[in-house]
Amino acid sequence: MNDRDAHSQVVRWVETVTGINTIKAYQSGPAPTTPYNMVNMLGSRDIRSHEQVIEYADQGPDVKATPVIEVEWSFSVHAYGGNPTDNLRGIRSAAKLSQVMEPMLPSLIVHEVSQIRNVPDWINNQWQPRAQLDLFVRGLTRDGFLLDVIEQTEFNIERV
Repeated sequence: MNDRDAHSQVVRWVETVTGINTIKAYQSGPAPTTPYNMVNMLGSRDIRSHEQVIEYADQGPDVKATPVIEVEWSFSVHAYGGNPTDNLRGIRSAAKLSQVMEPMLPSLIVHEVSQIRNVPDWINNQWQPRAQLDLFVRGLTRDGFLLDVIEQTEFNIERV
């Protein structure tokens, strides 16, 4: 799982759960008509100090080593339009049901959902209703690397 795929899966899941058009943040296009949600990836972090396991695979003469690392991605989900806090409430409820998380399984699992914050914004001399919550999902990364290996050789020692 890479960051781009995690972000895309979360966007699809939020749209499925809320039933509202959901976009990725910072896509350089016109804003959709309200109501809509926007998902911003904030970052990722390793859960454990060390990898869970290192998988080794032969790649011809080379060896590929792939550390399996449990990662937590953090996202900020914003709702725009009328009743934005209601639009995000389904995410909190869906995180409690594994059956609703199935579109993201087994790659990702929702680990934590923050409180829903009502954060109206002053735009064009009027208040625009908005809401925001933080969403934390966990998954495994597998970034492999080719290793330099010691080649086998034979030694022939002859007396002179």
